[in-house]
Amino acid sequence: MIADTGKVARTKGGVVHPSIARGIAGLGRDISRARRARRISTTDMAARMGVGRSTLHRLEQGDPGVSLNTLAMALSVLGLFDRLADLVDPAADDIGLMLAEKTLPKNIVSRRRSSQSTQTPGAASGEADDVPEGW
Repeated sequence: MIADTGKVARTKGGVVHPSIARGIAGLGRDISRARRARRISTTDMAARMGVGRSTLHRLEQGDPGVSLNTLAMALSVLGLFDRLADLVDPAADDIGLMLAEKTLPKNIVSRRRSSQSTQTPGAASGEADDVPEGW
C-alpha cells in the first residue's frame, strides 16, 4: 500500500498529503473487505463497475489517482452509493449548521411604516376603508 511503503503518494495533480493518502488507503481496504464479504470476485466486480481488474486493484490498494467515478461505481455495485451521496449532506454537516446559526440575526425588528403609508387612498378624505386592518 502506498501509505505503508514510506513513498510519497502522487497523482497527476501533484503530491498527496500523507494523512489523505492514509485515508484513501483505508477506504480501499474497506472496499476490498466489503467486496469479499459479499463474495464478489475481482473479475465480477470490475465487470459490474465497467473497469478493468487492474483499476479495481488500484482502488483497493488506495491509489489516490483512481477517479471519483471509479469509487462511485464500486460503491454502487456494493449497494453503498447512498453513503457517498449523503457524505456532505448539509443537513448532516454539524459545523456548517453551527456556522449558519451564528449568522442568524439576534433580533428581528419590524420596520415602522409612516402614517401616510398605512392609510388607504381616499381614507383621509372620509371614504369607507375596505382594506382589512394590518394591510
